[in-house]
Amino acid sequence: MPDGDECFLPPSLEASIARSQTASAPVPKVAAGYAQSGNQQVLPPTSGSSGAAQYPHVLPDGAHEHHAHGPHGCCHGDHGEDEEDAHYKEVCYSLLSYAEDAASELMTIAETFHIPDPRDQAMMKLKVDDLMNEMKQCIVVNDHFLKMLVLSDLDAQDYWQMPPDHQVQERNSMKARTVLRQFVRDWGDEGAQERDVQYGCLLDALERYVPKNARPSGGKPRVLAPGSGLSRLPFECARRGYAAQGNEFSYHMLQGCKWVLNETDREKSHVIYPFVLNLENRRNALDHVRPVAIPDVCPSRILCPPGVDPNPEDFSMCAGEFINVYEDQIAEWDADNELSGKHEALEAAQLLTSHSSPKAVLTCFFLDTAKNVFLYIRTIADIIRPGGLWANFGPLLYHYAEQPDQAA
Repeated sequence: MPDGDECFLPPSLEASIARSQTASAPVPKVAAGYAQSGNQQVLPPTSGSSGAAQYPHVLPDGAHEHHAHGPHGCCHGDHGEDEEDAHYKEVCYSLLSYAEDAASELMTIAETFHIPDPRDQAMMKLKVDDLMNEMKQCIVVNDHFLKMLVLSDLDAQDYWQMPPDHQVQERNSMKARTVLRQFVRDWGDEGAQERDVQYGCLLDALERYVPKNARPSGGKPRVLAPGSGLSRLPFECARRGYAAQGNEFSYHMLQGCKWVLNETDREKSHVIYPFVLNLENRRNALDHVRPVAIPDVCPSRILCPPGVDPNPEDFSMCAGEFINVYEDQIAEWDADNELSGKHEALEAAQLLTSHSSPKAVLTCFFLDTAKNVFLYIRTIADIIRPGGLWANFGPLLYHYAEQPDQAA
């Protein structure tokens, strides 16, 4: 049995780099404004801070269609469009500039290893130059992967080239690093245990209280998962036979979400090194350069197997701030859209009060992200029909609690 350090040596960094370089070339596959594969569709992100941003589930041809607001959709006035384009541009540029940000961080790390006393150097038993070179190679792999999230997205083609004098904000650079770590949690084997604990109890509650045969019309019960990050929770709902919709406000997460849902064609197609710049809390000297293969499963192969006619309502993602997106969708989530007329209206009213046709909202590490938690609670209560389920998991840290002008 090898010692702990040997277990975490990255396998074939050269192969990872070569594969990442190939994958980072632009892959314009779909029409501008859409990125889809089978029965999942992710629409381009928009800034919730500049007004309502609504990306409802995809409707069949001929059904009522909601217009999208965002960098490639409709906006309310030129000022809103400028703000949204500027924000989306910053997100893309932060993903494209990971290498520069990581190189600066690596210089700081290298300085901490500068130990003038030879006796201290002997005690460290670490070849610093070899370690720095290995970290540089891991950064190259991460850089090609994050660039691919932008270059494989036709919606972002206006931002495929970052101006040489552009300065990315530090907070956006940190969010780019967060995308790498989030892939471990949502789409890596290493995150399976955490997903079982967090998502598992929500999915158990969903299957217990909202059985798949709960709707008299025979359709799939609809499930909403706000704050779904890289979309693993709504994917698991769809995988279990529900009509699932995820909602996410972070455009960094949405870029990763679009890639994993729409561009992957096999499991473990890419290797990343999400902890390369995190030297704290290590058990072994090389823990931070251990590789992570993603995704652990291929969403399109599971949800769209060969020979199965996809239904675009089975799985979708909405981009935008939760309240802005859903506060006006009470009727859409509470009534069956196919019912019309007096007889159908009566039938719909009976369904609304029936405990045999519930719907569900699943929230994981989401509730305390509200500036006013009561707005979240009221909105969730409004969009769940009577007899439905709200299942929540996560702490109550209240992110805005330190701001005196917020009700968090």
